[in-house]
Amino acid sequence: MKKRKLGRAAASRPQQVAAEPPSPPKRLLIPICLTLAAAMLAVYLQTAGYGYVAYDDDQYVYENPILKAGLTAANLGWAFTTFYYANWHPLTWVSYLLDQQLFGLQPGAQHMVNLALHLASTLLLFLALVRMTGRTWRCAVVAGIFALHPLHVESVAWISERKDALSTFFEMLTLWLYVRYVAAPGVRRYLAVALAFACSLLSKPMAVTFPLVLLLVDFWPLRRLPWPPGPGGAQKALRLAWEKLPLLAMAAGASVLTFLAQRGYGAVVSLNRLPVEARAANAAIAYAAYIGKAIWPAGLAVLYPAQNPAPGATAAALLLLAGITALGLRWIASRPYLLAGWLWYAGMLVPVIGLVQVGVQSMADRYTYVPLVGLSMALVWLVADFAEKRPALHNLAAGLALAALLLWTAAAYVQTGYWRNSRTLFEHTLAVTRNNHIIENNLGVIVARDENPAEAMALYRAALAHAPDYAEAHSNLGHALIKAGQLDEAARQVAEALRLQPNMALAHGDMGVLLAARGDYPAARAQLEESARLAPTDAEDESNLCFVLVHLGSLDQAIAHCHRALKISPDLLNAHFNLGSALAAQGRKDAAAAEFRRVLAADPNHAGARGGLAALESR
Repeated sequence: MKKRKLGRAAASRPQQVAAEPPSPPKRLLIPICLTLAAAMLAVYLQTAGYGYVAYDDDQYVYENPILKAGLTAANLGWAFTTFYYANWHPLTWVSYLLDQQLFGLQPGAQHMVNLALHLASTLLLFLALVRMTGRTWRCAVVAGIFALHPLHVESVAWISERKDALSTFFEMLTLWLYVRYVAAPGVRRYLAVALAFACSLLSKPMAVTFPLVLLLVDFWPLRRLPWPPGPGGAQKALRLAWEKLPLLAMAAGASVLTFLAQRGYGAVVSLNRLPVEARAANAAIAYAAYIGKAIWPAGLAVLYPAQNPAPGATAAALLLLAGITALGLRWIASRPYLLAGWLWYAGMLVPVIGLVQVGVQSMADRYTYVPLVGLSMALVWLVADFAEKRPALHNLAAGLALAALLLWTAAAYVQTGYWRNSRTLFEHTLAVTRNNHIIENNLGVIVARDENPAEAMALYRAALAHAPDYAEAHSNLGHALIKAGQLDEAARQVAEALRLQPNMALAHGDMGVLLAARGDYPAARAQLEESARLAPTDAEDESNLCFVLVHLGSLDQAIAHCHRALKISPDLLNAHFNLGSALAAQGRKDAAAAEFRRVLAADPNHAGARGGLAALESR
């Protein structure tokens, strides 16, 4: 009996002590890093010639008035205190301000900043994994998946996802610094970990669950939490959890600020609209769908519209998730990487899986940026361990890994191409999704700018067929109908937009235009002033106010509004024409004539300016 007890104790001892990983051959590290960098450049260097897309880039960058002044003390204060656009991510705003200071509005340069952050994150991940495991080639494959998987294109090729690229850089820096801290614990090294993690939270609060990832790497591959636990295991686990407490406290603070920002902006969907059962079902389906897209990344889109969860799909997803979890628990001693990687994936998705519904999307490719690392680690180690015990499969496993990376690289290159401009992005999204009313509306806006009103109106109507209560599509359709001269239907559409969303600036401005066309100038003035209050940098509102005030006889105010419009948009012809009309009404013949001539120089067929100039010359 004693021998049996000693035998069990002796057999379990190696699992109780954290084993030092084998030292990787350093001569391999630089060539692998260079290969990863070259592959990323091959995929993403094309974005240097890309522009902005009309999906968040306007709000974040090119129409954001705060950024125009660049990196000033006032703007730094704004970055750390604003909840603008339903987010609190001050370091991301600082990065945009720095872009403006260095490059101005140069989307190619901003794309290259995103690429540089992605490249740095990849190398930090690779080096941290190698230091933790000593398995250079396995780590290279995991880093290659992170670097080149098509699911990650959105986080790199979208300027608005700077928050994702920046936060992930600091997360990977946190991981690398944590590995150094574990190798030689000390206050300075811990503070470096905490600072890097704080910067990650300040860039994008999705990092709130990353301290749990550090606990997972304590379990595997660092083996600071051995299995089975053995004597003192509970105390050791508690000590390691206590070690993460300052990081968890920072995460809790960031979570509260983010929830307040999103709730205040209206991004958090009412719990009455999405019952807890529906949100839980959507979460399960999203977990499974991300796994499917990780393996076969087809039909990727910038927006997946929310769908009602089908009972069959929900049951299949839950079965898959339960099966993977059961395997992880079953193999926890022999293959600890499976549970560690699976929980990394599942835990990092918790803030964005839809249990607290934010926005209208059912899922998003960008959400997999860091979570996919855990899934990749589990899969790569599982396949490698299986092949390692079967020498005949070594070359086959290596060939399959290389083939998968090459295929994903090619797919990522193609997927990146869809981000060339707004039209290519939206057309591709509509080709691979159904009932996508938001993208139909957004493509309509782009088509309208390209002077194709019939196609734009068809897209707005398609959006409304899928979502009859979509205020933006009503407003945009009304705007297009005004330009087409269909004022009665335009009025119905604009009124419906205002009923659905009373604070919509464009709809108030268009209602002002419609009222002015009917001759109701006092009511038109009220609508235009409300639009100008809601959108203080809209030059069209200021110009239209000038027009209305001329008809109301308030000429000094009219001229002031026209000057304000021209300060915002110096080449706005309607503002020059309306200014000319106001100056003519004041009897300032020479100044008015100069404005009319300026309009005619840009548009020789402008009947109003030609008539106004003729009237002045006949006096």
